[in-house]
Amino acid sequence: MSINVLKAGLQTTIQDSGREGFREYGIASNGALDEYSQRMANWLVGKSAGETTLEITQIGPTLEFEADMTIGVTGANFEILVNDQPQTTNKTLQLKAGDVVKFGKLYSGARAYLAFSGQLTTDTIMGSQSTNLLAGFGGNRGLALKDGDRLNVVSEIFNQTRQIPEALQQEHHHNLQQHHLIVRFTQGREFDLLSDESRNVFLQTNYQVSSSSSRMAVTLEGENLALGDDLSMTTVPIVAGTVQLPSHGQPIITLADGQTTGGYPRIGQVISADLSLLAQLKPNDSVSFYPATIAQAHKALMQKEQYLKTLLTE
Repeated sequence: MSINVLKAGLQTTIQDSGREGFREYGIASNGALDEYSQRMANWLVGKSAGETTLEITQIGPTLEFEADMTIGVTGANFEILVNDQPQTTNKTLQLKAGDVVKFGKLYSGARAYLAFSGQLTTDTIMGSQSTNLLAGFGGNRGLALKDGDRLNVVSEIFNQTRQIPEALQQEHHHNLQQHHLIVRFTQGREFDLLSDESRNVFLQTNYQVSSSSSRMAVTLEGENLALGDDLSMTTVPIVAGTVQLPSHGQPIITLADGQTTGGYPRIGQVISADLSLLAQLKPNDSVSFYPATIAQAHKALMQKEQYLKTLLTE
């Protein structure tokens, strides 16, 4: 069967948990920016955590399903309609052949994840079906979906009804209604290159998210940060969550499609437990940074993983 893309939305891509083991060759990890929401969406349809979903950005698609299918939508808070009838997100939805799913108004967040019980038949490249928009491979021929596309899916039904616990929804989105996000970070290798004044500014500024942000990086606007005299930098490894400082003095945060190496000073690293939250930032939202130690970062990740596993198995 096929999923017919009647309207594609702003940027709807095919993403799974991403590519591992290829960064040394300059291949980005790709995959869902909000891995946390993707896992919950797959749980709603009885699939393992990192399987393929649609990542839906800010303006959602309209999709027609040619066969019976089970779906789940998590992440950003969208209005969801099936055959023009409002539906509940974060809950298993059973579709019949010919049903049309429409994403309407976006209330909060930036990216939603639509999981479906069937298996997508796109090619697996380097162990993943994820779309690499920059290099142009994976997913839908390396492209975001466009009007008129057809996604081939093996029809399958998940005969259970599941709902994401309210506590889990609140944990993930408690501050997105205010369009401001606080993320924890550890000091980067070049944090000491910041002047004393700039270190204080970095910790006290509510940075605005720029319209140039993408799946490659969150670009920020705020008071300029000044570097010390020692600016000698070579190309160094960077990963998702690395906070870099280009010469213009405005921080950028690398995301899943970002380059694997860079030459800008690395002033911080967003902790793994908070990475998924970055996916829910959109232009004109704001973000601020709260310092954490390596030990605190490890503890936060373990607690989050245990919390997720506990609530999704109750």
